[in-house]
Amino acid sequence: MTQPAPKPLGTRRTTWASATEIQQAADRLRAAAPDIDGRLGALVNPVADWLDETANALAWLAPFREHEPGHRMWQTASKVARTINGVEP
Repeated sequence: MTQPAPKPLGTRRTTWASATEIQQAADRLRAAAPDIDGRLGALVNPVADWLDETANALAWLAPFREHEPGHRMWQTASKVARTINGVEP
């Protein structure tokens, strides 16, 4: 039995253009949730929410400044987003 796609858990959305790829991945992951069974399905909401929150917190600076503390987190979120979106790294 398929379930409806999970909704964001109260996450807001930043309007920074640099966040678009990561936000699209979060949306795509939530849309695929009904087709993901078992333990991986249970990861959909936490991972999608993490992507949204990372975009919200870091889109304004981390992508552009390697010395910023959030830059590595941004790189990780971007890599996860490209994988979800089917874009070559």
